[in-house]
Amino acid sequence: MSIIQPFIVPRRYQSSLSQGQIFVYRGDLEHPYAPGNKWHKLKYHLLEAQTRQAKFIATFGGPYSNHLHAFAQTLHTHQTFKALAVIRGELHPQLTPTLRDMVSNNVELWPTLRFDYKRGLNADVVKQINALYGDVYWIPEGGGGVLGAQGCLDWAKSIEALGNQYDAWVVSAGTGTTAAGLLSHPQPVDLHVISALKGAEQQRADILAQALRLRQLEKLKTTYNATGESDLDGRLFFHSDAHEGGFAKHSGPLLEFIDECNAVNPDLPLDPIYTCKTLFYVMKQWQKGGWPYRRTLLIHTGGLQGWRGYV
Repeated sequence: MSIIQPFIVPRRYQSSLSQGQIFVYRGDLEHPYAPGNKWHKLKYHLLEAQTRQAKFIATFGGPYSNHLHAFAQTLHTHQTFKALAVIRGELHPQLTPTLRDMVSNNVELWPTLRFDYKRGLNADVVKQINALYGDVYWIPEGGGGVLGAQGCLDWAKSIEALGNQYDAWVVSAGTGTTAAGLLSHPQPVDLHVISALKGAEQQRADILAQALRLRQLEKLKTTYNATGESDLDGRLFFHSDAHEGGFAKHSGPLLEFIDECNAVNPDLPLDPIYTCKTLFYVMKQWQKGGWPYRRTLLIHTGGLQGWRGYV
């Protein structure tokens, strides 16, 4: 199966006002343990942990987190680390499928109250873990930080190397790490970032700042032809109104769209949190003639295991 596939627009969204083509980069097919953007966000964190000779590696996530699932699967193949995970909310006797997989992969789970979880590295549970183990390398929630973005810059380079001259890329955003990595690559196309979060307007500035920082780091390391903030700002189109009711929530029209999309694109599964909402947003713009691009590449970020949270 090709890593880039044409997308067939469902009949409801076809419009004489939009004459371009949409293609999907099947990131969900890339990596057996950490599909989509997950491996790219993890790889430099793992290298940094090795450099520091850390014995323990820990991260954060919710009970259905794609990041946690990829973290567990990947760390299971790196026997040099003991893996730990801080779970948002209390654990229940019946673990979610995601958490059961993590236990099967020998990840030690640490539940925490939501208010403590929000404190990140300042959380009481983090202090307890550090006091117990001492030598812990912490990966931010979602594989974030500049190292996560650096891995996504590499991803952008590999996608761009496939050619086909797209004039717009589209990607979902949770933490914004993937978007920052893609934006920092100097390919001359517009980048549309569709946030899965409600009330995420500030995220655009965060993505822009992280992309600029990454470009500056790349310029120091290589002969990277980095341009300034105005170039990045002009290419970044951020959409915070596509959450369909909030993170992980589904509106009736979104569910109808997923069914219609599956009917005409049976070999293109959409995840329930990110890519489905991103593609739905693009289709609504397409339907009313508000999508001006000739060749659009939508980057599938994986996360299909998340459907188990809706059974």
